[in-house]
Amino acid sequence: MAHKTLVMRAQHEDVVKGSRFLAIVAPLERPEDAEALLAEARERHPDASHHAFAMRWGQVMRSSDDGEPGGTAGRPMLEVLLKQDLDRVAAVVVRVFGGTKLGAGGLVRAYGSAVSRAVQAAGVREVPDLVTLEVRLPYAAVDAVLRQAEADPVVSEAAVDYASGEARVRLTLRAESTAAWEDLLADLSRGEAVIVDTVTQGGEHGA
Repeated sequence: MAHKTLVMRAQHEDVVKGSRFLAIVAPLERPEDAEALLAEARERHPDASHHAFAMRWGQVMRSSDDGEPGGTAGRPMLEVLLKQDLDRVAAVVVRVFGGTKLGAGGLVRAYGSAVSRAVQAAGVREVPDLVTLEVRLPYAAVDAVLRQAEADPVVSEAAVDYASGEARVRLTLRAESTAAWEDLLADLSRGEAVIVDTVTQGGEHGA
């Protein structure tokens, strides 16, 4: 399993009938980074007429017209992200009004085009979905699990914590390998491993 996101942060500016449309797009490491991108745009461009916004993180999708006529700014921006099936991304378009009204159709085209070109500048990449398992293990099994994790390329991170008075290992691995690793943990611990938490990269928890 994998998702598509942006390679890097990028921006693109269009001028339409005197109005400037500065689009800023960025991949997200956390959902709250979307709000940070919007706050940064507002701080850097306090005199702009509008700071329209769109973001997607899994099933969570948000958009804002920020004072433009309903559906003419945030939604067209979000549609660009959805059309390219981008996930964990955000876009802000800063508009500086140039004195000429564009009409609803003109606004839709201007906002959507600016984001589309910013996405082209950022580039798109495919990222494997990750899962973090928190596993309670008998002490005797810890070294074997850590050795196996180090040797397996699907595991990107492994760490052990004894602070709770028991051995807990956190493994971050590709989501498609979760079932195989659950079986492996059972084998290495002689059936004593207990998965106490499962966290997807998108922030979903399970047990």
